[in-house]
Amino acid sequence: MRKFLAIFLLFMATLFGEVLSVDQAFGLDINGDKAQGINVNLKVNDSVYLYKDKLKIKIENNDITAFLNLPESKKHDIYDIYGGNLNLFIPAELLNNFVKSDKFSIAVDYQGCSYSGFCYQPMSAMYEASFVSNKLNLKKAEPTKIAKSSSEQDKIADSFSKDGKFLTLLTFFGYGLMLALTPCVFPMIPILSSIIVAKTGKPSAKSGFFISFIYVFFMSLAYALAGVLASVFGASIQGLLQIPSVIIGFSIIFVLLAFSMFGLYNLELPKSLQAYINKKGKNAKGIIGVAVMGFLSALIVGPCVAAPLAGALLYIAKSGDALFGGLALFIMSFGMGVPLLLIGVSSKLLPRPGFWMEKVKQLFGFLMLGMAIWMFDRVVGSEISWLLYGVLGVVFAMFFGAFDEAKTVVQKLIKSVSIIILVVSCVLIANFTSAQLGFSPNLQSQKSQKIEFLSASNLSELNMIINSSQKPVMVDFWASWCVNCKELDNITFSDESVKNRLKDFTLVKIDVTKNSKDDLELMQKFSVFGPPALVFYKNSKELKDRQIVGFISAKDFLDHINSI
Repeated sequence: MRKFLAIFLLFMATLFGEVLSVDQAFGLDINGDKAQGINVNLKVNDSVYLYKDKLKIKIENNDITAFLNLPESKKHDIYDIYGGNLNLFIPAELLNNFVKSDKFSIAVDYQGCSYSGFCYQPMSAMYEASFVSNKLNLKKAEPTKIAKSSSEQDKIADSFSKDGKFLTLLTFFGYGLMLALTPCVFPMIPILSSIIVAKTGKPSAKSGFFISFIYVFFMSLAYALAGVLASVFGASIQGLLQIPSVIIGFSIIFVLLAFSMFGLYNLELPKSLQAYINKKGKNAKGIIGVAVMGFLSALIVGPCVAAPLAGALLYIAKSGDALFGGLALFIMSFGMGVPLLLIGVSSKLLPRPGFWMEKVKQLFGFLMLGMAIWMFDRVVGSEISWLLYGVLGVVFAMFFGAFDEAKTVVQKLIKSVSIIILVVSCVLIANFTSAQLGFSPNLQSQKSQKIEFLSASNLSELNMIINSSQKPVMVDFWASWCVNCKELDNITFSDESVKNRLKDFTLVKIDVTKNSKDDLELMQKFSVFGPPALVFYKNSKELKDRQIVGFISAKDFLDHINSI
């Protein structure tokens, strides 16, 4: 384990060593005197640029940028930017129009990105200024953040800097434990259980815990690596790993794994490689396969894009400290894996080899097929997936004796469960068939009652909608592969009270399924690392403290927006 951790830390340090911190990317020097004026020298690293429209010079909260002799900007993509050093001069005559005493405030607002795609948070250097013996004297007034936001993910990002590192890691472990109680971890339970069941010999608490630990370690490694990559490249790695072709590929993997549970074939390492591993120690047998499954399972299921994950990514984006941010995500993921470790400890309760072991393996085979359908739902939609669930249920009922003679109490119980699953599965198939034939008016009625969203595919379209709206605006970042997005649509936004309240808003949906260049620019602008995320505007101004990341219930959503 020490070797794995050392390799991980070395890899992270090497990979992200080129990412500049805020202080490395930007330098600010302000000097001057009362007679001549004030010089503002903003030093920008050659690998970084500033957005022209984000650069603001304020005296006593008055924006004087338009009165200054600004250098000529240049184009980068669709943006006007500045590069290199900016020397801005505020002449005494202009200063006297806004300053009525020897004490005043001065602020420099700016935001920039690196040419490689890494974007920094909006920054503001704020000072209390005064003239002492006609020379400018400055005292820092505020942290380097434009505005203090009370959104949960921003609070968590700030806690990295305010709390000690040990306390921060302990807090993230606590977040992981809380996330372990959510549906995020449930799909991994049958995967790990099937791995333990498939092992030959008598399962023990020691061997089960060891297998679970390897699985959880590499699952956590994947979470940390994906999270750091997401922040560095300004994209949702979760999204990149869940494009349709990738989803289909992983679904096929689960189908292949499921078929092996039915005894159609055995998936194992080549004999030569097995022999090599066996030489290294009997406990090493199968570690590579367990590690790969743990790593892939994390990528397949994907982290729930909740406040702890978003907070860690915001911290990494602002500070460039990818190593500590990645470690926090690793610890959080390990907390999520606690239920999986408990499964390993209790593995001695699993059936011993024999007839029932074969039946349990078949059960896990069906669970893996269910996982494949659950993933495939992100590509084909819920109607097709429910049909597939129905077909799977019929086959399951046949395998587990729905039509077989039952003599013992256990056989009768299993047969009863199989018959119930058969009936429910037939209903699912019948509902799909009737909907396709047009015999489900209720389904059409429900579709027509859903709230309507405007769509925006790039920043200019979104700005046009926001600036022309007479109502507050809610922007919904959505993707076809995002399970929590569908839960927001089908649960929260389908609530009658929510639908009535949202009539007072202009609703905009941004589909980031394809992770296009425009999608990434939109997500970078709002520091969104993956859907679902809800952004709110009022009077054409973003309400940073109102941003919502992840799923939220109808009641909590109403409480949240009633203050807007």
